[in-house]
Parts: sequence; C-alpha cells; structure tokens
Amino acid sequence: MAVVAALASLVLPASAGGRALPVAGAPVDIAIESGLRALHQGEFGRAAAGFEQAARASPGAPVPLFFVVFSRWWQLVFAESPVPKSDPTFDQGVEATLAAARARLEASPKDAPALAVLGGAQVLRSHLEAMRGNYFRSGQEARRGKKALEQALGVDSGLDMALFPAGALNYYADRVPLVVKGLRPLFLFPGGDAALGLRQIRQVADGHGPFRTDGRLLLAQICADRHQRSYREALDHFRLALDENPGSPLIAGAIGDLQIRLGEYTAATATLAAALTTTPADGPERSRHRQWLMLGLAEAAMGDWRIEDAEENLRQVVRGPESLSPSLRKTQSRLEQEIAQRRPAMALLASLAGRGSGDVPAAIDQAIRADPGDAAPRYLRGRFLLQAGRPAEALVSLGEAAVAADGAPAWLAGWIEVLSGMAEARLGHLKEARAHYRKASGIRHFRAADRARLELDEKGEDAEACLGAKRPL
Repeated sequence: MAVVAALASLVLPASAGGRALPVAGAPVDIAIESGLRALHQGEFGRAAAGFEQAARASPGAPVPLFFVVFSRWWQLVFAESPVPKSDPTFDQGVEATLAAARARLEASPKDAPALAVLGGAQVLRSHLEAMRGNYFRSGQEARRGKKALEQALGVDSGLDMALFPAGALNYYADRVPLVVKGLRPLFLFPGGDAALGLRQIRQVADGHGPFRTDGRLLLAQICADRHQRSYREALDHFRLALDENPGSPLIAGAIGDLQIRLGEYTAATATLAAALTTTPADGPERSRHRQWLMLGLAEAAMGDWRIEDAEENLRQVVRGPESLSPSLRKTQSRLEQEIAQRRPAMALLASLAGRGSGDVPAAIDQAIRADPGDAAPRYLRGRFLLQAGRPAEALVSLGEAAVAADGAPAWLAGWIEVLSGMAEARLGHLKEARAHYRKASGIRHFRAADRARLELDEKGEDAEACLGAKRPL
C-alpha cells in the first residue's frame, strides 16, 4: 500500500507500483504489519488487535480503520458459516472508515489512499451484502466502490490498496454467469474486465505492499479456477505465499485442498500433515484450523483408499474441543458417506497389495461374478490393470464399469472416466482420451474434476498472467 507522504498521520510512504517498503519502526506501520502476519495465520483476534492499535496510534486516519474492517471481512468469509444479517463490528467499522475517508477527501479531493479506502470499504461491504442476499444494495456499493477505486488509480496507478479490490472486482464482475449479467441494470452491478483485473492482482502479488500476500492468494485461487485452469502455476503461487507466511494453516490447507482436487492424495497428505504438526490446539481459532486440516487428511486418505486412516482422522475431528461449523459438518457428512460407499471394495483392494503385474487377483473376478451390476469391482480391475502396464485390458474393464456406473456416486463415475482417459493416452489414442477427460470434468460433485481438466491441458485465455511465480525483487 502506498500512502501520500505529506499525510504525517499515515506513516506508510507513497510508492510506484506498490513496491516501496514500509518505514521501519513507525508505530502504525509496525502494528499493521503485525496484524497482517496474524491475519494470514488465521489468528483473527490478534490481527484485529494489531489493526486497532494502529487506529489508536493515528486517530481519524482512514487507512488503519480500513484494516480493522478488512480483518473482520476475512474472518466472516473464512468462518464457513452463513454471514449474519447484522454484524456490528463490520457494519459499524465500515461506517467509521467511510466517514474518515470522506473527511480526508473534503480537505484533499485527490488523496489517492483516501479514495482507495473509500472504494475498498464499499467493495467489501458489497461482497458481504451479496452473501446476505441483499443484491440491490450490493450492486449500489460495488458501483460506488469501483468509481472511487478508478479515481484512486487515476492519481496513483501503482497504489496496491486500490489495485487489490479493483482487480478482484474487475475479474469477478466479468466472470459472473450470463443470466446474472442480464440482471445488472436491475441491481446496479458494474461491469468488469477479467484480463485487466488479473493483471492488477498480479501487480499486487509481485509487489512489496501490505496486500502482497492477499494478492498472491487471490491470484492462486483465480489461476486454479475453471476459467484459467493453470493448476501447477496456482500451486507455485500458493507455495510462495506459504514461504512468506511459514506455518500458516490457512495457506497450507488451501494447497492441500487443491492437491486433493487434482487427485494427488500422497502430496496432499504430506502438505496437511506437516501443517498439522505446526498448528497447536491452544485456542478456539487454532482448534478450528486443526479440524479443517484433519478433514483434509481424511479426504486425502480416502482418495488413496486408506479407509482406516480416513476414519481415524474423522474420529480425531469429533474428539476436538470445538464444535464443527455448518460447513465443516457438511464436509464430515460427505466423507463419512463416501467412506461407507468405498468400504465394500476394500477387501478387493487389499488383494492388490504388492501386485504390480500378472494375473488379476481372483477376489476381484469373484466379486464381478457375484454382482455383475456393481461398477466398483470392475473399476478396481481396470485400475489394477492400468497400474500393471496393461492399458488395453484396463480399458475393457473400465468400459464395463462405466456401463454399470449408471447412478453411481460422483467419485466412482469420475475416476472411471479419468482412468479411461489415461489408458487411451497410453495407447496413443489422444482424441479418445480427451473425450473421457472432458466427460469427467463435467460430472457434478466430482471432487477431482480438476484432475481431468489438468489432463486436458486447456488453459484459459488470460492464463499467461499466472506464469512465472516469483518472489518480489
């Protein structure tokens, strides 16, 4: 974040491209940096305390007040619970922030940081109002926020405090479904520009401003979305964010979740287990982080067919001192259901242990004869044959599994198609392989659909902005 040097109460200096480092030792700056470090660790109470300290050290200054609101916004979004219709901390904080920004602008109408605070606070409120279902108010706030942010960038094009919310608004406003775009005039939503938004976010991520980590995380999330499909690049950006915020359970959890979506269960297990060892259960916030990480470990173990490990991780979640949020309870229920679906196939899978080639274990053929309509044994037979280097035979079994999979769970239907694509690819049938990957990518609720998109290797038109993850110079 760049701040006009003449504003003595705001001790962060003006910068070009958001690259100027903060003034060492300045009380407001130290408090803000401390708050941001805590925020990126998911320690919302400590983050709020740091930002409130910065606000007390600089009475009436809009920037510290904005960070107080920003912290509360983070907490509400990551709570994985419905946003309350009224939240005094956020709602009153936004009003105080807007009042401080407007007072500064009355004295100096072209004050870029004050304009950035004004627009940024309105964009945050727009987001929460949309989550509350107040779409008309959300549209009003977004339109006002965009206007203020554009004015701020007109004064200082490198102000990352304006670039970050402007980039997010530009990107996501352009990516809403067409049916929503048609409702824009009714709800006063502004239009967007995805390519511009992505460039703005990348500029923030590659800079030295306070929003560099938030920019990096948002960039990683966008690079891994269904529009850009740049999954390896997204992992690189997440890892850079983790390098700058070592031990963050939030960032490690995001990496592990993406690895699960890519079907890379061994890597996900390593990522999440390492994060769990550095996340003590020393308070409600840390306990919730551990719940999230253990649910991730359970899903990775299940994807790797280590059902006993998955169940033990679920038991550890239940034993924790904190009750699960509605979102985590929903995840827990989904995992329990999928484990139950997989358990009958575990005996068959056990017979594969240590078998890299040769005949298909008799237990699988017996299970197929016992229930010809069960897709799981045929899937496991195809999986075994593919791992044994027999793709042509694997395709036969997987094709039979696909026929039997009518009405099967999403995970089974999806992996049948992914493995069929891999078998076709090994046989050199690239067109047929892509057809299987495309089908897998469209299966609703298939958690590893992004693995199919990764195999398709069809990056989005703006994916160039995801390339070359690097630390700021």
